[in-house]
Amino acid sequence: MFLAACATEFEMQPLRDLLSQADRGWLSLVTGVGIVETTLSLTRYLEQQDGQVSGVLHFGVGGAYVRSDAGGADLLDICLAEEEVFGDFGICHRDRIEPLNEQMLYRQSYPLDGALLAQAGKILEEEGLSYRQGNFVTVCGVSGTARRGAMLAQQYNGICENMEGAAMARVCESYHLPLLELRAISNFVEDRDLERWRLTEACESAGRAAALLLRNLK
Repeated sequence: MFLAACATEFEMQPLRDLLSQADRGWLSLVTGVGIVETTLSLTRYLEQQDGQVSGVLHFGVGGAYVRSDAGGADLLDICLAEEEVFGDFGICHRDRIEPLNEQMLYRQSYPLDGALLAQAGKILEEEGLSYRQGNFVTVCGVSGTARRGAMLAQQYNGICENMEGAAMARVCESYHLPLLELRAISNFVEDRDLERWRLTEACESAGRAAALLLRNLK
């Protein structure tokens, strides 16, 4: 069965309000924020499940990179990940991130499951829900300036950033589990202005989309 995983109870609650775990066999896990807590929580959970988990739906909120092309996302947009990348895990220069060499880092980027991605897109489209699709960037520290956001977007052709996705992808790959990642945009990556954030609405939007997918994914 599918494991629905997110970083915080705040993100999980809208899904639980819409879809009880008895409605369709699914499991839930709140991992905690960041790559360390995600790796620890998911690994420990999978070790205890004895093969019950057949796939992972990772969902929550994300910050959209401001882009000049048509690939950018707007507030409250649903986004699906094609690839996850460890964005700032390396040597941080003023205008770029230099990745660690292969002897120090297993791999920097992880393509997500193409079959699940295609299925999710079809489900959303059939319900009349628009979505963006592209690369997600996992960061250790949230980007608080427009300049840093623009640099990460350009370097990785990213549409949004988060703090857990690449860690989730790394663990899922190790356990041979297909992974689908969905995020609703709560804010733009700009010079930090919390008054412009729409966190509660983004959590609700992500929860609705996650419930729809859990009802229909096969």
